[in-house]
Amino acid sequence: MSSPSRKLEFVSTADASCRGSLRDVLLSAMPAKGGLWVPTHIPQVAPDFVERHRDASYADLAEAILAPYFAEDLGPAVFRQLCRESFDFPVPLVRPEKLQGTPAGRLSVLELFQGPSAAFKDFAVRALVRVTARVLGDDFPQLTVLAATSGDTGAAVTEACAGVPGVRAVVLYPRVGVSAVQESQIARARPGVVALAVDGTFDDCQVMVKRALVDESLRRRRPLLTANSINPVRLIAQVPFAFHAKRLLAPGRRMGVVVPSGNLGNVGAVQLARRMGLDVAVLVAATNLNSPLPDLFATGEYRPRRATPTASNAMDIGDPNNLSRLLAWREGGPAVEAVTVDDEATLDAMRRVRDASGYVLCPHTAVGWKAAEGLLARAGDQLDDVVVFGTAHPAKFPDVLLAAFGDAHVSRFPGELPTPAPLRIGNDFEAVRQVLESEAGFSQ
Repeated sequence: MSSPSRKLEFVSTADASCRGSLRDVLLSAMPAKGGLWVPTHIPQVAPDFVERHRDASYADLAEAILAPYFAEDLGPAVFRQLCRESFDFPVPLVRPEKLQGTPAGRLSVLELFQGPSAAFKDFAVRALVRVTARVLGDDFPQLTVLAATSGDTGAAVTEACAGVPGVRAVVLYPRVGVSAVQESQIARARPGVVALAVDGTFDDCQVMVKRALVDESLRRRRPLLTANSINPVRLIAQVPFAFHAKRLLAPGRRMGVVVPSGNLGNVGAVQLARRMGLDVAVLVAATNLNSPLPDLFATGEYRPRRATPTASNAMDIGDPNNLSRLLAWREGGPAVEAVTVDDEATLDAMRRVRDASGYVLCPHTAVGWKAAEGLLARAGDQLDDVVVFGTAHPAKFPDVLLAAFGDAHVSRFPGELPTPAPLRIGNDFEAVRQVLESEAGFSQ
């Protein structure tokens, strides 16, 4: 890694005069003058970076990529240990064997769901909680990690925070719209977790989280930290995914990446990796019908919309948080494409892949797979491999498995699923305020 000599800071996408340190952005997840935090400069990798790290562990790869962002604040030894604690599960690239020799033989799935909550967000949330505890823990004996979730973020946050002294997770999720598996992961009773079931959509949950984060009376009481991809630490911690995919392919292969996309954090992380110097020939954000991104790229007009339920529920987001970051890193950089995949095509992809290979896709990964098929059809001569980011274990979505296959148990969840015990708050910000002002969730 060839890293800049000056210390990394962050700047608002809306106002270049608004700058902050790592500590500042942890304490104020959203800049005071609007926009989102992005690094003031982007560290660059050497041309042979991927080859030199081809045989490294994932934790060591991540350390090398992320050190210019965090190691100076944390110290190299502490940061090395943090990476080893955060990234201690496998990250395989799977090519369904029975598809080899077919047009789909160039497609593979990067299984990012081997962590404790069985979703890709485990990587970044585990890193975020550890970075936060290290940077802020000496000054603040109580830290609240606040998150809105459409399913997988909440499970990753509660897994990362449960039982950590001085840390509690407060997670808002739509009462209707998450799967039973996701709700069990988010809202089962345990120390350090307060789950709030909202009568509304993910966007409603997100609005209340954003409102809390800028509420001075709440912030004066104790730090409010966000685990949503509003937080730049969480997004940056996902940058190694694309580097890892690249090194798992043979040298010289032209790689396309397709990312199932809702709040645009993960596709933004791949774009940031490209801006750091990683060679990704084509990047596609694969969205469901709720996303305004394909229309924005096609027409130049941004029209947020109210989300409606789809089979790929974690992507049911009509006003994505990370749009300004993605646009900032797209401007003057490599192009990003966006496509829409509807439920009919999603379920069809799940059926076809399982029928042909026995491999079961989750509905979000199926959105990516369908988009990848389209990418090969229109630009296959420019690519040797297309990597689809596998975002969650398929067993997290039994209702969708039932709709696709007539059997909710074609994939088995690899863990226990206790009965959820959320607080039901309607759609009331004052109820959120009361929880945040209370000691609920902190160990007594």
